[in-house]
Amino acid sequence: MTRQGRHDVTGSTGAGPLDGIRVVEIATFIAAPGGSHLLASQGAEVIKVEDLVVGDPLRMFGSSRNGMSGWFANLNAGKRSLAMDIASAPGRQVMADLLATADVFVQAYRPGVAERLGIGEADVRKRNPKIVYVSISGFGRDGPYSKRPAYDAVIQGWSGIAAVQGGDGEPQFVKSFIPDKVTSLTWTQAVCAALFARERTGRGDHVELSLLDSAVSFMWPDAMMDHTVLADDADHRPNLLADYRLLACRDGYVAMMPLTDAHWKGVADAFGRPDLLTDPRFAEAGPRAAHFGDMIDTLGEVVADVARDDVVERLIAADVPVAPALRPDEIAADPQVQHSGVVREVDHPIVGPIRQHRPAALFAGGTPELRHAVERGADTDQILRELGRSPAAIAELRADGIVK
Repeated sequence: MTRQGRHDVTGSTGAGPLDGIRVVEIATFIAAPGGSHLLASQGAEVIKVEDLVVGDPLRMFGSSRNGMSGWFANLNAGKRSLAMDIASAPGRQVMADLLATADVFVQAYRPGVAERLGIGEADVRKRNPKIVYVSISGFGRDGPYSKRPAYDAVIQGWSGIAAVQGGDGEPQFVKSFIPDKVTSLTWTQAVCAALFARERTGRGDHVELSLLDSAVSFMWPDAMMDHTVLADDADHRPNLLADYRLLACRDGYVAMMPLTDAHWKGVADAFGRPDLLTDPRFAEAGPRAAHFGDMIDTLGEVVADVARDDVVERLIAADVPVAPALRPDEIAADPQVQHSGVVREVDHPIVGPIRQHRPAALFAGGTPELRHAVERGADTDQILRELGRSPAAIAELRADGIVK
């Protein structure tokens, strides 16, 4: 898939299944950048195009050092950076030339903005008919909400995610950017499918998705289980998620899920509670599901005066699914996390020592070692040279305030 003249720097130091694929990203925050980070982790070359004024605001969110946040450092590892005024005539020409070399282009503008900038699908496909073009928006290309701005919090509200967290009480945010993240996962999976189809058909495709559709689709099977079977004679049972909660111990919290009869016997044996085996509400799996809330209440009473780690040790010994509710400062030191290397400490040339996650999927054929996230515009000159700009032309673009 590599075209003649393609630069051989992928933003990573090793090969991966997407080696040779070039991705161009114009987007900020999480939904699009998170997905292109995943593509970089699988070997793709990712070029992040940022504006000249602020760039991606994520650079400034949260704990930071030397102008780069840890959030940005994690989510933009493996990318090259081009800082440019894409609304200017020279900037538009550079973008057109860059997109002519790309396999994938992802943008997260509100509907109509990309077209006004000359980077809508029709314009891009004139020079690059095989490109996979990705459009991400808050609510979709059309419809009553299509022109509205949207961030993760807005979508948590519209999708019902916040309502589900509160059950019958006050809605609550999930304190992680779930709609943004699931949108990232959704579009990257779709892009890989589109690239696979392109190998068979020779044609590029247009992948469209919204944060709202991604969030609703993601949450529907479980969170909306009570709103799925519509027949009047349906056997409606208590929603298990309504009582999906942690159990308070003497010095912390645990999560446990004793679903099978063997699990339930393990709980009874671990805490010397034979009465749990004879209580008709809990004696078998069917009644336990029907009385799930009572079961959780009873388990809470069982562990209330026991130390967290003691609860975990007893239940692990009994082969019952259990975990401590680890605090953020405990996660990196967890033995399994350390063993897998999913979080590691590295020296970042800008931020200094940081904890950085690696992508969860590992490939036996090679998983790239990602380049560190870079300063805005760190690769501008190199990318322009690859596109045929002379040193004098690059200097003129910089003097005219077109690039940084």
